[in-house]
Amino acid sequence: MELAKNVETVRNLGVKITESAGKLAEQVDGILILHDDGSKHLELAELFADKGKPVFIDKPIESSAVRAKKIMDICARNNCPAFSASSLRFTKELQSVQSNTSGGKILSAMTYSPYMERPSMSGWIYYGIHAVEQLFQLMGLGCREVLCINSNYGPVASGIWSDGRVGIARAGTGGYHGYGFTVWKEKETIVKAVNIDLIYAELLKKIRHFFKTGISPVTLKDSLEVIAFMEAANKSMAEGGSTVEMKIQSK
Repeated sequence: MELAKNVETVRNLGVKITESAGKLAEQVDGILILHDDGSKHLELAELFADKGKPVFIDKPIESSAVRAKKIMDICARNNCPAFSASSLRFTKELQSVQSNTSGGKILSAMTYSPYMERPSMSGWIYYGIHAVEQLFQLMGLGCREVLCINSNYGPVASGIWSDGRVGIARAGTGGYHGYGFTVWKEKETIVKAVNIDLIYAELLKKIRHFFKTGISPVTLKDSLEVIAFMEAANKSMAEGGSTVEMKIQSK
């Protein structure tokens, strides 16, 4: 009944409802997978990967690294352009830091976001991802191990990159619930709070360009490493702050 009601509501708004994924794909330039439950993204990606259209998958790409790797493999087999990202990857504040190289390379970064959980997306996966995606956008790939401690105000995860750099993600459950980062460069330190009024518009610009070109601004390898980082952080947190090696599903 709820589904039928929702279908009728969107139809009344002028949205065309098709009978199948194939019929939908024939009429659009790209596919948006926007289910709030990341554990549903694999089955939805399976519907569209062979349709020849670019696919955007809302964060998180999936609820585990194993399932994220399956999406990666399905898209590779079908030559399906795909990407997944938090809108926090593309904020004007973060882009300004990345485009300005005058301070030298990034030596370390600390990012923050709110923290919430869902039954199918425990720990960091559902909402702490906003802090983690900012961190990876700044630090790049190559994290090898993670240590995470919890507190009354949310967990803090530290990652050690293969080149020895350290990145920190904080996800808050109390106090100020904003987004932002601190970046330590060779010649300067930058502290930014993110203006959330503009974050979704910047993501939509990236999606629009992706649908036009098929070129992803974020590789699925990036998304896989983000999920692996959060899984390692969850494991470390459950073990009282142990150091956990990152496990990337390579096969």
